[in-house]
Amino acid sequence: MRVAPRRICAVDAEAGEVVKPNPNSAAAWHYSGHDANADGEFEFEETMHRTLGMAVIKDGLLVIADLSGLVHCLDAETGQVHWTYDALASMWGSPLLADGKVYVGDEDGDVTVLALDKQYKLLAENNVANSVYSAPVAVDDVLYIATRSHVIAIKDMTR
Repeated sequence: MRVAPRRICAVDAEAGEVVKPNPNSAAAWHYSGHDANADGEFEFEETMHRTLGMAVIKDGLLVIADLSGLVHCLDAETGQVHWTYDALASMWGSPLLADGKVYVGDEDGDVTVLALDKQYKLLAENNVANSVYSAPVAVDDVLYIATRSHVIAIKDMTR
């Protein structure tokens, strides 16, 4: 039986539809969240929400931002969560990994900089005065950030 595509969820349990494991799957792991406070429930901040961006991977760390404003850092090999950051604003674009850092923009116009590390470390939150819907881009020594109304080029002039 073919299940018709749907907006909210693919399977309607109330209509008797079920999901069956694929015995031929090559999936190594999946991540839907983690119970950080060990209370047996998944809080908002402990859940992977839908995403529009791509995951980025470096040094065995997978980083992905979800549309609900959470940035998740996982072990790329096992899916084990290292940390989650809540930007408190929607994130439409993918993160950028550059110079040992994670750069990600949000709908409130903040560009957050996190350490690319197994340990959570917030390095900076910079507001660029308009929504950031795309991934930052680094070329040579310049960081480019496209906002809803303009493009910003940031360069360390001391180098």
